[in-house]
Amino acid sequence: MRRTYSFLSVLVAGTMAFAGACGDSDDEPGEGGHGAATGGSGGSGETGGSGGSSETGGSGGSGETEKFVHSNKIDILFMIDNSASMGDKQKILAAAVPDLVERLINPICVNPVSREFEASVGPEEDCPTGTEREFEPVVDIHIGVITSSLGGHGADSCSNVPSQYWNPTTEDMAHLITRGKNDAGNSVTVDTYQGRGFLNWDPTGENNPPGENNAATLKQDFTNLVRGADQTGCGYESSLEAWRRFLVDPAPYEKMVPVNCPGGDTANRCRGPEGVDQTVLQQRKDFLRPDSLVAIVMLTDENDCSVIDGGQYYLALQMSDGAAFFHLARGTEACQTDPWSPDCKSCWEVNPTDHPECAEGWASPEKDDPLNLRCWDQKRRFGIDFLYPVQRYVKALTDPVLENGTVNPLFCGEPSANGKSCQGGVRDRSQVVLTGIVGVPWQDLAVDPTDLTKGYRTSKDIDWDLILGDPQNNVKPTDPLMMETVEPRTGSHPLTGQPLSSEKGLPNAINGAERLISSHDDLQYACIFELGAFGPIDCNLPENKFGCDCNGSPENPLCWNGSSYGTTQYRAKAYPGLRHLSVLKDLGSQGVVASICPSNMTELSAADYGYRPAFSALVRRLSHNLR
Repeated sequence: MRRTYSFLSVLVAGTMAFAGACGDSDDEPGEGGHGAATGGSGGSGETGGSGGSSETGGSGGSGETEKFVHSNKIDILFMIDNSASMGDKQKILAAAVPDLVERLINPICVNPVSREFEASVGPEEDCPTGTEREFEPVVDIHIGVITSSLGGHGADSCSNVPSQYWNPTTEDMAHLITRGKNDAGNSVTVDTYQGRGFLNWDPTGENNPPGENNAATLKQDFTNLVRGADQTGCGYESSLEAWRRFLVDPAPYEKMVPVNCPGGDTANRCRGPEGVDQTVLQQRKDFLRPDSLVAIVMLTDENDCSVIDGGQYYLALQMSDGAAFFHLARGTEACQTDPWSPDCKSCWEVNPTDHPECAEGWASPEKDDPLNLRCWDQKRRFGIDFLYPVQRYVKALTDPVLENGTVNPLFCGEPSANGKSCQGGVRDRSQVVLTGIVGVPWQDLAVDPTDLTKGYRTSKDIDWDLILGDPQNNVKPTDPLMMETVEPRTGSHPLTGQPLSSEKGLPNAINGAERLISSHDDLQYACIFELGAFGPIDCNLPENKFGCDCNGSPENPLCWNGSSYGTTQYRAKAYPGLRHLSVLKDLGSQGVVASICPSNMTELSAADYGYRPAFSALVRRLSHNLR
């Protein structure tokens, strides 16, 4: 029997209307967010504009050289995806963070004109004649780590309800983590500065009390924190909302609770915020200095799934309806051809007698609405965009005043009592940089698509049509590997000329192969990469079962041993990170874009090993503010 879901909507004036967010918000939900995350293959349930300018003025700028406000201190916030299948990427990141620290505290020697690398010398040594330090060594650094897990936003997934899936790491709630893993893989608690949740590099002892002055200790603690994020978090990754909550939200809620919807509801069918998360506010106050350079680094292998808080938007993540699986209603027929048409609505919002497709419902709810794909292509599939518009995150890093009239804490260190004006500690937007190590082929971003040792392109030089298209106008990327879809894609990669193929093995060097996903519960890959020293992974071992992509020996390029598929994983994958890229594009020179799929996982000392190119691009951008 086909289930009906009218009880999930609110009866208003005789029609079924979907209840939106309740209460005030500094961002109005709108039609700005496109695409979404997959829940992550390898887990279930909880796994489940252009106002920025370039370094020389940017497209749409005046052409004048951009001004960069100097700072001699840095606050670095890492937002790490901690969902299933992220363990391998976290290990690669952990191997790279000592490089980042070294580049900041012992800058390289560069040509004073071209700013290109010339030599590396010791901290106390002079650069060779005719060269100079890239910038003065940074002697005041804060380093913090948060994860992508913000719980279920009021739904039963990733929430502390009677469920076998829940664990505390699905609700990190943008709190700085202190859990870590040492080199042996054992869990440790990292000793942070004065127990405040972050590391503090302070070799001159200027802080009171003094911070860390041993570089080796700083690097090891940082490495342990990155590994401590782990991969047991929520599969509906709020990778954008997590850093906004930590850095910007003036009153982050403590939890979402059942409340009555507007219009006469008496059954608590909506969700609303309760309390203010004082941990976030205190950690932000301790971590963020008003005169610092702020560097945010996102590491995630899936698209963003930042669900709107409040109202009935939580239903996007709802797993169960009593003893049965819960399914969202499908969208009306108009959604299939024009998701942003006013006629595209949820079948919950219309009279089924006027819409035969709504009376019919899903042909196969398990295939048409799998939990793993709840955040993908929502407007077309469900008639509702459950995600915050991406402009929410652009504004968070560019606008000194939020839409509700309060000052943005990221740009004001001393807000007035009512939060409406800034009394001191003003940060310039050039001092805020977002780096995305996300799902996109490195070839699409590289200066030379055959050689990443030459580095990544700056934002102004990236071909955004290639990797992003125009989401607002439903224009797809010209790189077919960046199209989010269940079905195999066709065509060739525009830069390499390699055709996309569904043949067995690894017919395509970038994403392996187009898969035949008969269960319709996963998306095609944007890119894959060899695990190198971090693989292969035997999925049959109990310690590897969770998050391993080759459980059950699927016909998956990650599991190809050269002649057949098996239960050993040799490669890792990433999905198109379109929402992240939308934000990074609109940030202009405030954005740094890198691929989560490394080009080289075998030559440890090479310039393109692991995430070294990503950090090289980040430091190059930060150098404009540091010199």
